[in-house]
Amino acid sequence: MAIRYDRSVIGEGMTLTQIIDPKYKTNIVRVRFVVPVDPDNTGANSLLMSLLVTSNSEVKSRSELSSKFMGLYGTSIGSISGNVSDYQAMGISMNMIMDKYTIGGEVISEEAVRQLLLCVFSPDITDGKFNENYFKLRKQELLDNIAASVNDKRTYAFIKAKEVIYEGEPAAHTDFGTAERAESITQEELMAQYKYLLESAVIDVTVCGGGEIDGAVAMLKDAFSKLERKNVVKVTYRTLSALKSEVCVKEEFMDVKQCKMFMAYKSSYEDIYVCKLMSCLLGGSAFSKLFLNVREKLSLCYGCDSYYSELKGVMLIESGVDAVNIEKAQEAIREQVKSLQEGGFTEEELENTKMFIKSNFMANYDSEWDMAAWYRAQDSRGTAYTPDEVCDIIDRITAEQVTECAKSFKEDTVFVLKAKEDTADE
Repeated sequence: MAIRYDRSVIGEGMTLTQIIDPKYKTNIVRVRFVVPVDPDNTGANSLLMSLLVTSNSEVKSRSELSSKFMGLYGTSIGSISGNVSDYQAMGISMNMIMDKYTIGGEVISEEAVRQLLLCVFSPDITDGKFNENYFKLRKQELLDNIAASVNDKRTYAFIKAKEVIYEGEPAAHTDFGTAERAESITQEELMAQYKYLLESAVIDVTVCGGGEIDGAVAMLKDAFSKLERKNVVKVTYRTLSALKSEVCVKEEFMDVKQCKMFMAYKSSYEDIYVCKLMSCLLGGSAFSKLFLNVREKLSLCYGCDSYYSELKGVMLIESGVDAVNIEKAQEAIREQVKSLQEGGFTEEELENTKMFIKSNFMANYDSEWDMAAWYRAQDSRGTAYTPDEVCDIIDRITAEQVTECAKSFKEDTVFVLKAKEDTADE
């Protein structure tokens, strides 16, 4: 594939990543700030990013800023926020059409990036405070998002499961914090956090797409290279979660019709690609062990999937079950894990899983958004493999490696969000 990847240092704790493929017709520009997860500030960070894309010192109206970007051939801008292992990564993302596809080759990339830089470095601030009206609106949006995470039972169950799995670790916290903390965020706190991110956060500027925007890239380099930096945080993405001395089993009751169950296994196995293949063989496809046996053959759950979190060394098995089948489902899942640990899979099953996972990897080439995410994950690993190169790695994995990997995973946590007795039979 014709991908050009380049990553360079543009200042202390700051990098510029360019991922270019001529087949794309748009460019993504993304600015990310990365800091250790601090439950007292996660909500403020998320709120801050949403404020920065609402207005800036030049365009102080939300509607006028939206109109400005729409006039640049539908350029879009938005905030991003999420946790990566023990770190919170948040920022601004922009998507714009390449200049050569505008009418008469009009150069829009530089004006779009200029507006983005205004949002980052010259936000809508008066007398040391962000626009008060937008501050209140965005805070309410944050509160609404927190409430929505409770109303979505699967999301809520996942959040609660993580609290148990990663107890005592930064990864246990969400990227938006609690409603109580969000409600208490002040303008002064927000301004202090804004200054902290510019001074001390790890900053990654990513340009991904068809390229041909050297002028805009030069603007990005120039703006960020002028930042005064101090006490820049150090980021080590892969911080394995410690195995508990004994399996922790917790339940929480809620008004749900279907129980949500999460079983976590932990390992310090080094080769993440063997772990990914093993997890996919267990529960990552419609022909996986969990799907064919626990869901289809035994009919013990509505869905049963496994996911591998490489940065924490955790394999999470998620299922939706009826209350009467919880214990049976747990034992059936454990049997499938044990089967892998004993080499209970055929060469055909392994090859089919390899083809499935490779197909998913190769699909990243189809979208500049996916390619940006692909290389963001590569960066967290300290590598820069292309999807093709990772497919070659997958091809070389042996059955013995998969078995050895499976043996290294130990059960750590079982969390169940259970239906109340009065709703279980509805």
